[in-house]
Amino acid sequence: MPAYLIGALVFMVGIVIFVMQNNTPVTIHFISWHTAEISLALVALIAALGGAIITFFIDSFRAFKTGRKLNELTSYNKKLEREISTLKAKNASSTENKKPTT
Repeated sequence: MPAYLIGALVFMVGIVIFVMQNNTPVTIHFISWHTAEISLALVALIAALGGAIITFFIDSFRAFKTGRKLNELTSYNKKLEREISTLKAKNASSTENKKPTT
């Protein structure tokens, strides 16, 4: 099992334990914005979900860039292989023409 899955599982278990132990109502203050009293567990779940979504988008962007680069390099590699084949064919035909016939 990859390490990131183990890390995600440990994080999820930690969040579940935190949520079960912290169901106290809290008010959130952010700059001039205030909420009504909501459960601390709900706040923790929303924060964890937001972090997971942000991480997903960042990783998706990285994977997209890596895939695009892989496609570019694969097509460049095929072009070079065709060039090598062409050069080998030319070399083989030129050496056949230079062989002395006895």
